[in-house]
Amino acid sequence: MSDSVSSSVSDPAPAVADPDFWSRHVFVLFSSDAIHRGVHTDMVARLRKEGFPPVAARALHADPELIDDLYADLIAGQWQTWRYRLVDAVLTLGPAMALICRYEGATGAGSGGGAHDLLALRKGYQHPEQAEHGTLRRDFGAVNSIVGLMHSSDGPMESEREAAIFGLTAADAAADPEAAAAEIDYLCQVVTPHTPERRDFDQVLATVRTRVVASLWEGLPGEVRDGLRERFPETARLGDVGAGAELAALLAGHAPEPLLAFLACEFEPSAADVMRMSVAEQALRGTGVVLDGWERVVLESSLHFQPLRASRQPVR
Repeated sequence: MSDSVSSSVSDPAPAVADPDFWSRHVFVLFSSDAIHRGVHTDMVARLRKEGFPPVAARALHADPELIDDLYADLIAGQWQTWRYRLVDAVLTLGPAMALICRYEGATGAGSGGGAHDLLALRKGYQHPEQAEHGTLRRDFGAVNSIVGLMHSSDGPMESEREAAIFGLTAADAAADPEAAAAEIDYLCQVVTPHTPERRDFDQVLATVRTRVVASLWEGLPGEVRDGLRERFPETARLGDVGAGAELAALLAGHAPEPLLAFLACEFEPSAADVMRMSVAEQALRGTGVVLDGWERVVLESSLHFQPLRASRQPVR
């Protein structure tokens, strides 16, 4: 664990052990993509509104060994090597934020479930394209189940174990809610990037495809340029579902085949057998286009986990 910043208020809860503490408190992790996109502050506000105010927090650069500890059971039983690489790539985006959230409602019989179950419902399904509107993952724009904004523990024992991995214990929970809120809000400001990333999946795809068109523009005949302007008067539409195949068709004969394959790729799991990121980046380098860290994380992870596509969602 490295480079951590904590918000542990000067007057933490009494040191006397509370056997029910973790039944009323839930460990939450805002992953690096949440901070990179600058949505963590609003997510804290949303947790408070939902009745789960954070009472302790740490911001830290989570190294791979720490994540190995967090997901030890999954790594031992289910994960494949490529998933390690994807999670590690998300960590390179910047710091994560670990929180202890106190549930302020009723739990148990007649209350709709325990604190952990209730927060899981508010968090939303791990695959964001299947998450309900009104859940945190859906409302704050999770990209896919790897670039998914947040994690929360499934039960009291897991909360205690996972909080400890990130250096938080029951003793760090603030007794004074106002003091906790003030320090955690300031910590959110401290870790917010100077220029937060605002692009969702479709916008990433549109940005990269637009840069490719720009790199080819001078060599394109007039009729191809006219066709591009007519079909895509707004370059933001280059990220729409199906736009890549149309773009590749318009540029056929005017760009090398590997680049056309990249442009036509939707970067969804259905393309995982025909597109590799190393091949994609090699095709791009031939035009002078280099993916930034966010673009690479979004596109590569979405080859394995279905992304939430704004252009596929019904108008609400």
